[in-house]
Amino acid sequence: MALAQPASGPAYGGQGSPHEGYRVINLGPGTIAAYPHINAAGQVAFSMVSGGRTAGFFYDGRTVQGIGSLGGSSVYVAGLNDAGQVAGTSLNEHGIENAFVWSAGGGMLGIRSGAGGGRSYGLAINSHGVVTGSFSQAPDGPARPFRWSAAGGAEDLGLAPGLPWPSAGRVLNDAGLIAGVATVDDEQTHAFAWTRSGGTVAIDTRGSVESTPVAVGAAGEVAGNRLASFDDGGDRPFLWTRAGGMADLGTGRGTTAWVNAMTPGLHIAGGIGYADGRQRAMSWTRRGGMRELGTLGGRTSVARDVNARGKIVGFAEDRAGAMRAFVWSAAGGMLDLNRALHRVPPGLVLDHALSINDSGVIVASSNAGLVLLRPGGGHSGGHVPGHVLGPVVAPASITIGTRLEAKVGFMDDDGTGTRSIHWSWGDGSAKQAGKLHETDGIGTASASHGYAAPGVYELVVTVVDRDGCSTAVSHRVEVTES
Repeated sequence: MALAQPASGPAYGGQGSPHEGYRVINLGPGTIAAYPHINAAGQVAFSMVSGGRTAGFFYDGRTVQGIGSLGGSSVYVAGLNDAGQVAGTSLNEHGIENAFVWSAGGGMLGIRSGAGGGRSYGLAINSHGVVTGSFSQAPDGPARPFRWSAAGGAEDLGLAPGLPWPSAGRVLNDAGLIAGVATVDDEQTHAFAWTRSGGTVAIDTRGSVESTPVAVGAAGEVAGNRLASFDDGGDRPFLWTRAGGMADLGTGRGTTAWVNAMTPGLHIAGGIGYADGRQRAMSWTRRGGMRELGTLGGRTSVARDVNARGKIVGFAEDRAGAMRAFVWSAAGGMLDLNRALHRVPPGLVLDHALSINDSGVIVASSNAGLVLLRPGGGHSGGHVPGHVLGPVVAPASITIGTRLEAKVGFMDDDGTGTRSIHWSWGDGSAKQAGKLHETDGIGTASASHGYAAPGVYELVVTVVDRDGCSTAVSHRVEVTES
């Protein structure tokens, strides 16, 4: 298999380029269960669905570890702070949702905000380790917003005057402001804000049909989305301040627009929608207003995250209509991240850039699972443990009696060498070594397997380098009778 080469010239990181080249690190195989989170140190917290389970993971900058659970089979990560603390929701041993906070040193701690078998959900965490979310005091009881800290435990935030409905804290800043929603008739949400000094107040001063907060600024500003009326046709972004109330940010040249992320300094990223179905990635700042970011040649693009240096990531269609991950800057415009990768196995495709930190480290989804993109290219990006794996090349479906032929390409960029490789077929059979070929750090592995019963199976191939670092990718196959 030929080595996929990076694009050349200043567009992807040459001298004077606003964009950089990136080294790829495989984080985990499977299907992404929730948007991943990355902190200032480049650590990542995420949830993946694999083998019928939803599990939580933490990447510490060198290796990935599972964060465990509170006894159940599902763990959803909802937030990560710069101290490496993770917040989210896990099923407990009784199958009940329970908020948690996790750290590498302390493990997973359940936040049992409710009594009598009530449920709780951890939805965000700030740099001080304060968690917000919702809880109920009985399995079917109404949800109430909470604030939790290690020193003070769980605190019921109460309900906003005029919003006496089930509520949840959604986002918070380091100064302690929490923004959340009250849900009317299990459908329409109305935004609120809470502070220690001011209590809980409704912040939708525009009489919206519904409103939802997405992010909180450093000075207590709240950004989110609102539906102005049932006839309006879609969301409109808003920015709330205590002094000015809720300001409608407009929809640019489109008929609808929405916020997906905001920096503490109020740089917003999201999308603009048009009546004909087109979408465009969007940036908004107080100084520059709303700006469309273009596409990679197709009809659609959406911005997913933004950092303090003004870099925005998301997905966009290319000229062929395929979804591709992008990074955008005011100086360099929109770049297909697939053109900026340093030495990757053939066939690897990034389809959606999901998160970016202020150093420009990006988390993206790909056809080989969740990956980390570390800027710098070459060895200037630092040592990267483990090999880089491409996608498993195999049929999506076969019939009983037909052997599944599968192969995968990998890259040993640091010349460590390969210790072992094994295939797990997802049907309870023994792991298989398969065939391995490696020359000058470029390798391929292949194996075949016959399934005895119909079903949907997830095969996993794991490559281990001579330092003992393992990297895995997976592939789902449906086996039918005929």
